[in-house]
Amino acid sequence: MISKPIKAAVVLCRKGLIILIAFMWSAHILKAQLPLNSRAYHDSLYMALSTQKNDSMKARTAFLLSHYWSIKRDLKKAEKYLITGRSYFKNNRFLLGIYYSTANDVYLDSDVNKARASLLKADSLLAVFHTPDAYINLARTWYSEAIIAQRKSDEKRSLWILVNKVIPFVEKSGDHIILAKYYSQVGILLMNRDLHEKAQEYFSKVIKMKNRLPRKNNTLVRAYIYSAENLTNAGKFPQAKTMLAEARKILDENPGAEDNADYYLVEGSYFEEMKQYPEALRSYDQSAKYAKIIKDIDLENVLVMEKFDVLFETGQFKEAEKLLLQLEKSGYTYKEDNKKELYKQMARVSHALGKNKEAYEWQKKYSTFSDSLYQAQLDRDIVAIEAKFKNSEKEKTIMQLQADKKQEELKSKNQRLTSWILGIAGIALLIGLFFLVYSYKSAKKLSAQKEINHQQRLNEIEQQHHLKLIQEMLDAEERERQRIGRDLHDGLGGMLAGIKMNLTQQQKTEYHNLNTVISRLDESVVELRRIARNMMPESLLKIGLETSLRDLCELLESEETSIIFQAIDIEKNIPDATQIHIYRIVQELLSNAIRHGHPSNIMLQCSQNHDLFYITVEDDGKGFDVSILDKSPGIGFTNIKNRVEYLKGNMDIVSTQGEGTSVNIELDVSS
Repeated sequence: MISKPIKAAVVLCRKGLIILIAFMWSAHILKAQLPLNSRAYHDSLYMALSTQKNDSMKARTAFLLSHYWSIKRDLKKAEKYLITGRSYFKNNRFLLGIYYSTANDVYLDSDVNKARASLLKADSLLAVFHTPDAYINLARTWYSEAIIAQRKSDEKRSLWILVNKVIPFVEKSGDHIILAKYYSQVGILLMNRDLHEKAQEYFSKVIKMKNRLPRKNNTLVRAYIYSAENLTNAGKFPQAKTMLAEARKILDENPGAEDNADYYLVEGSYFEEMKQYPEALRSYDQSAKYAKIIKDIDLENVLVMEKFDVLFETGQFKEAEKLLLQLEKSGYTYKEDNKKELYKQMARVSHALGKNKEAYEWQKKYSTFSDSLYQAQLDRDIVAIEAKFKNSEKEKTIMQLQADKKQEELKSKNQRLTSWILGIAGIALLIGLFFLVYSYKSAKKLSAQKEINHQQRLNEIEQQHHLKLIQEMLDAEERERQRIGRDLHDGLGGMLAGIKMNLTQQQKTEYHNLNTVISRLDESVVELRRIARNMMPESLLKIGLETSLRDLCELLESEETSIIFQAIDIEKNIPDATQIHIYRIVQELLSNAIRHGHPSNIMLQCSQNHDLFYITVEDDGKGFDVSILDKSPGIGFTNIKNRVEYLKGNMDIVSTQGEGTSVNIELDVSS
């Protein structure tokens, strides 16, 4: 017969295990960063690192491998690939930012101070870049700070960082997969606080995105698992069963996925709440099998306690006792809370088996241990009370000193009063003089300020006039390009084509080099059309900016130089004049890279975020000294600078001799 206090202990034990499971998920939250088949993902990265030729790409791949091993908690391998990635570049600001972001992941578990220092460096380096890649790395870096706060049980700060730092960065990047992952983390924090309805809102957000999420990635399956646990805790068992079924479908498509361990744990909790104890034990055994494979000792211990709870509830006291003894030998008691819980449960099961003497001994250990913890807390309370008492005594002393001081002030007040009356006349005179001087200086300062404002206005007018001249110059240049292009294509091009047709219709005569003349005319027509197309791209006027840029890359690509073009969210409603400016900027950047840098690889990335347009050009060419541009800029660079200035943009150039060049441009395309 189970007594009422012991029944209450069962409920408390069950609640404690639920909290422990939730904490375990938050502590291992980085598992959500890997695909379901994590080994295949590692192999693909390892192969890419050995085959990549571009140093920038090699550095990024090495950092991804370092991140992978940090999640697997292999510090040596994580540090190895972190150092390897750093060796592939010297002064690239963006790659240095990714390096510190990755270092933050690597040292998160082993050295919190080092991790935080890396966070601050990554944030300062990447903040100047407004690209999806930069936003993703900033979000990942700040997420580590949320994990640190969670480990300190500061869930309020952890939630604040997620909502105000991490998620806004991911939303800017436009990456739905990563956004879904962080929605799940907010849901977990709310679930830990028993805010089941609010937690379910975030899990539901992820589930609604399922058509955008790849089933090979574990984001969706973990959302179903979290949702099932949350609904089980809230007593909504039919909905929890549905979530488990959806998770099972995905896991069946990916045999051997590590997430099976958490799935079977939640499934066991569901069966236990439904009083289906045999099914619960089978689920816990399955979870233990996967926990052993992935070497998750904490999860294995949690599962032993879960199985003990089921065996005790079903009256299988002998088997329950064996589990606890096994748990004691496994090193479970290395934590004080674990030891206290084990003593309490051993007392319960011994009592249930009729081993009253043993039950008494276990209860005595539990009570002594609890008393020692209580005594330690009591000592801390006494110290706090003593400190409060000392502060009170200090406050009394201070009050007495203040009273004595007031007494002295009262005695000397009458003496000072006479001196004040005598000094009032002098002070009044000084005040009058002060106001005269102040009025004079104020008038002088106001006059100087008016002169400054007038000069600023003149500068603004001059700046506006300068921008107008730049626009007129660029428009005139573009009109002249278009006119020459049309004349070459429609006029001279037509004439050359007509000559070619007449020559081909002529029969062979005494001119033996007629075929040679026709061939050269044909080459001239092709070259003429290439020049006309370069001066006035037809695709830009007909089918838009993205296609024109892609055609430009194909036109400039050669056997010596490979050009990779990435277009992200480029809208079709950009004004025609602005599209031409963007096209000319990219055309000049690519031409400069090929002509001066002689690179093997060029990466061009163009993306748009509402009214902001981003251009990034990276090459592995010879590089150059950027300071030369300030001393003697060429015509091409001046044209780029004028167009960027006209579009109210800014440009950042990073280049090192022998290591290539990186150009980042941000433009305003709102009008």
